[in-house]
Amino acid sequence: MSKPVLAAAALAACAGTASAQAGVSVFGLVDAYVESARISGQPTVNRVSSGGSAASRWGLRGSEDLGGGLAASFVIENGFAPDTGTALQGGRLFGRQAWVGLASATAGEIRLGRQYAPLHYSMQSSDIDAFSAFSPVFAMYLSNGEQSRQDNQLSWWSPKLGGFSGAVSVAAGEGAAVAPGPTTGWIPAAGTARRSLGALLRYQGGALDASAGFHQGGQALPAGDAEQRAFNLGATWRLGGAQLGGNFWEHRNELPTAATARSRGFAVGVRAPVAGALSVVAQVGQVRDNGRAYATGAAKAEGRTTHVNVGANYTLSRRTELYLRYARVEDRDAGYNGRANAALLGAFGANNALPVGGSARTLGVGLRHSF
Repeated sequence: MSKPVLAAAALAACAGTASAQAGVSVFGLVDAYVESARISGQPTVNRVSSGGSAASRWGLRGSEDLGGGLAASFVIENGFAPDTGTALQGGRLFGRQAWVGLASATAGEIRLGRQYAPLHYSMQSSDIDAFSAFSPVFAMYLSNGEQSRQDNQLSWWSPKLGGFSGAVSVAAGEGAAVAPGPTTGWIPAAGTARRSLGALLRYQGGALDASAGFHQGGQALPAGDAEQRAFNLGATWRLGGAQLGGNFWEHRNELPTAATARSRGFAVGVRAPVAGALSVVAQVGQVRDNGRAYATGAAKAEGRTTHVNVGANYTLSRRTELYLRYARVEDRDAGYNGRANAALLGAFGANNALPVGGSARTLGVGLRHSF
C-alpha cells in the first residue's frame, strides 16, 4: 500500500475515533513568579518559582453520551514546574489526576483511579485565595498529604438536589510502602499504607457556598497502626462584588502508643474589587497544636503558627492574570506538632523548615495563563 493511502487510512481512523468520543479537550495553566524570600536565620533568596497563584498543569478530559441517561468520562492531568520544566508529583506522568467514570443524571457518578480526596473540595472551595501557594488554608491542607490526592480510589458523586451535593470515597492502600520525608510529613514512621475513607457534603445556592469534608487514613507500622483523621468546615459568601471566606480545620494523628497529636486551625479572608480589572485579597490564619510531637506523641509545649497573606490581582483577559502576594509565617513553640516544614510547604517548598520561634516571609510577583 502506498504512503498516501496509508496516511489517508490513518486520518480516517482518527476521525472515526474523534466522532465516537464527544467533547475531548486539552486544558491547563502555566504559572510562574519572581520572589524574594527569607527564613529567619538564613540569607534572603531571590529566585524564579512556579505555581504561585495556582499549580501549573496540563491535561485531557472527555466524555461520551452512552444513551439512556448514561455518560462515560475521563480526566488525565499532569503537573509540572515551568521554572525548570520538571514533572511534579514525584515525576508521575499524570500525577495530579487519572480516572475514568460512569455517570447517571439520576444516580450520580462513579469514578475509579487517582483522584482528589473529598476533603480537598471542602478546603479548596472555602479558601478565598483558591489554594494559592501563599494561602494559610493551603498550608493546612498540605500538612496532611493523604487528604489531597489518592491512588486506587473509588468514589461516588451524588446528583445535585436543591443546592446540595455530596461524595464518598474509599482508596485501597494495597500495602504500598510509605515513609516520612520532606513531602510526606504526615507519615510518622516507615510502614505500609492502610485504606483511606472520605466524605463531602456541600451546599451551593445564591451567594453561599458551604461544605463539610472528612478524611480517614493511616499506616501499618512495626509498632502498630497509626490513623490520621481530618475534617474541615468552610464557606464563602458573596457580598456585592466582594467575597468573604473562612474555614475551621482539624487534623489528628492517633499513634500506636495511644497518644494523639492534634492540630486545629482557622482562616478568614476577603477578596474585593478595587477599580476595573484590579482586585485585592487578604487572609489571616492560625494553627494550634495540643502539645504532642507528631511522630511519637511525646509531650512538648503547645505550638502555634500564624499565617498572613495579602496581595492583589490584575486581570489582563479572561485567561491571563498578573498577581502580587506578600506572605508571612510565624512560629511559637514548634507548631504543627513539631513538624518544622509543614507551615512552609506551600510558598517555600518541602525542603524548608520554620525554626522554633522563628518566622518566614516572601514577596512574589507572577503571571498566570490558562488554556
